[in-house]
Amino acid sequence: MIWVIGGTKDSRDFIESFPFKEKLIVTTATEYGGKLLEGVKDIKVFCKRMDSIEMGIFIDENMIEKIVDLSHPYAEEVSRNAIAISEGKKIEYIRFERENLISEEGVLEFSEIESLMKYLENLSGKILITLGSNNLHRFQNIKNKNNIFFRILPKWEMVKKAEDFGILPKNIIAMQGPFSKELNLAMMRQLDIKYMVSKKGGDTGGEREKIESAKEIGVETILLSRPNVDYPIVFSDLNKLIQYII
Repeated sequence: MIWVIGGTKDSRDFIESFPFKEKLIVTTATEYGGKLLEGVKDIKVFCKRMDSIEMGIFIDENMIEKIVDLSHPYAEEVSRNAIAISEGKKIEYIRFERENLISEEGVLEFSEIESLMKYLENLSGKILITLGSNNLHRFQNIKNKNNIFFRILPKWEMVKKAEDFGILPKNIIAMQGPFSKELNLAMMRQLDIKYMVSKKGGDTGGEREKIESAKEIGVETILLSRPNVDYPIVFSDLNKLIQYII
């Protein structure tokens, strides 16, 4: 069996294109990730967040011979654990990594979330944060929190998490992407945004539309770099990945 670490649009595209779906077993860390695969036939899907020990058990129980990692570019712990397990079990690990966009002039980039937070704390204008819900806790005690707007998925638990960290409802934008350039523009104009903060999610993550809309109206773009993971085998083209596996 081939274990697909999924939960992303990339993983759905891969699964839909893969000709031998009966050989795939897919895991997602969340129920939401599992819903991305609704309607795809002939695959087994398990929605469960696993640590390294649980990964090892999963591999043994399902007689996994190959790991194909299509998790989110920022799911660093998942990828590192899967690489370590594959080496211990002596099975092949293959990574699909979204292609990085070419850095544009005027875009500020931080390699660490801690240095990014220090920079944001000293800004006086309004800020749009599109880093996802996993980083909400970092903003609990930031002094300019009332000037920061958080765009997250419209899921109850994520909105509640934001409120638990002291983020007011007026500062929560609960919307499902992808977001067009026009929608980003309208949102930034409406909220009088001066700074836009994003992960380097590539085209799949809407990075290009965010940067282009910010540039058009003079909003400063601030990016958090992807984690630096040494993948043993990596592809950025789904067709080439599929051909390699076949």
